[in-house]
Amino acid sequence: MWHRRHSLSDQINRQRIDGLFPIVSAYKPGGAGETSLARILLTGATGLIGGAILHQALERDDGRQWVCLVRCANADQGRQRVAARLARFTDAFTAQRLVRRAEIVPGDFTQADRDHDARLDDVTHILHLAADTSYFGDDRLFQTNRDGTLALARRAARMRNLRRFLHIGTAMSCGADAGSLVAEAEPDPAARHLVPYTASKAAAEEALAAEHPDLPLVVARPSIVVGHSTLGAGPSSSILWLVRAADRLRLLPCRPESCCDIIPADWAAEALITLLLKPDLAHNLYHVSAGLPSRTRWSELNRAFEAAEPSDGVRTLSSFDLDDRTVLRERFRAVFGLDSPLKRTMLRATRAYFGFCALDMTFANDRLLGEGVAPAPALTEYLATCLANSDSILEQFADDIEMFAPTALQAPLAGPHTAELPQAVVA
Repeated sequence: MWHRRHSLSDQINRQRIDGLFPIVSAYKPGGAGETSLARILLTGATGLIGGAILHQALERDDGRQWVCLVRCANADQGRQRVAARLARFTDAFTAQRLVRRAEIVPGDFTQADRDHDARLDDVTHILHLAADTSYFGDDRLFQTNRDGTLALARRAARMRNLRRFLHIGTAMSCGADAGSLVAEAEPDPAARHLVPYTASKAAAEEALAAEHPDLPLVVARPSIVVGHSTLGAGPSSSILWLVRAADRLRLLPCRPESCCDIIPADWAAEALITLLLKPDLAHNLYHVSAGLPSRTRWSELNRAFEAAEPSDGVRTLSSFDLDDRTVLRERFRAVFGLDSPLKRTMLRATRAYFGFCALDMTFANDRLLGEGVAPAPALTEYLATCLANSDSILEQFADDIEMFAPTALQAPLAGPHTAELPQAVVA
C-alpha cells in the first residue's frame, strides 16, 4: 500500500505548490452564518465522511472546537485512529498536526447516556455519523443504529447549550418502493427494505422523533458516496469497486438510461457542515444527494469509462433480470473467477448492490440547494480522477468486505487484499 500513499502525498504537494488544493469550507470566519463559540461533538470520525468533515474543519482552524467520541482504550490510541483516517486526505505529517487540534474523548455512542464525562456537557452541536453499516445481524444493527442513537439522544438532552443535533441517516430510509424521484418525507414504518441496514436507519429516525421531540434535531440523508472529487480513490474506494465491476462485467440490472444518485465525499462533507452550522434552516429533513441536477446515467458513465480507459471502442452495456441469478454468476465467473472466498463474497456483494441499482432512484435535493449549497459534481466529472489512483477492483472491494463477509470468512481472506479492512461500526 505504500506506493498509493506515496503518490497521494505527491499529488497533494503538487496541488499545494500550484495553489490548487482547496480547503472546502461552508463558511468564512466572521462571515454571514458564522456560529461563534461552537463546541462540536462528532461521532464517526474514523469513517469516510467523518474523516472528510474533520479534515476540512481542522484545516480551516476557525476557532470552533471539535470533540471526537472514539472507541478506544485511551485518548492516545483514539488520536492515532483519527490520524490514520486523516492521512487518507493528506500526508501523514499533516494528519498528525491536524489531529492535535481535535479533542479525543474515549467512548461509545451506544452507551453515551451512561457517559458522565464533563467534556460533553458544554457541547453546542452534535454531528452523529457513526453507524453499523454491515448487511448482517438484524438485531445487532437495530441495537446499534436505533437503540445506540437513542442513548446518544438521552445524553444530548443533558447538554444545556445544545443548538443542533444533526443525525445522519441514509437516503434509502424511504424503502424500496418510493418511486424514481424520492421527495424528503418522514420514513414509512411499513416500507419494504432491501437490507436490514436501511430499515434500522429508518427506525432510528422514527424513534428520535417519537422519543425526543424537544431535541433541536435535523436529519440529513446522504445518497451513495463514492470517491473524492480531487483526491479520487485515495480517501476510500468504497462502492467505487462496484461501479468499476459493472463496467467490467458490461452488465446492469436496469436500463443503461437508468440513473444512480452518487456524490463525492468532499462535497457531502461540505453540505453536512452547512446543515450543522447554519443558524437558521428552513427544514428539519434534507437529502444530501446528487438530485436531478447531478445524477448520473449509466450510459453517461459508460462513456466516461471509455474516455478514461479506452477499450476496443465497443463498450456495450447489457441488461439482465436480477432474479436470474445464473446470468450474473456466469458472467462474474468469466470476468473475475470464483476460485477464492474473496471473489465469491464479491459476487454476493455485487448482487446486493445491484438490487439498489435496479430501483433507478434519484433523491430530490431542492431543500439542500435552497440552503445555498452548490450542486454536487456528477461522478462522470471526477471518475477519471478516481481511476487514476485506483488499485485493482478486487483490492478495492476490501474497503467494503466487512459489510458482506461473516466473521468466519474473514480469516481465510487475510492477506494483501484485506490489509486495511474497515471497522463495521464506525466510531
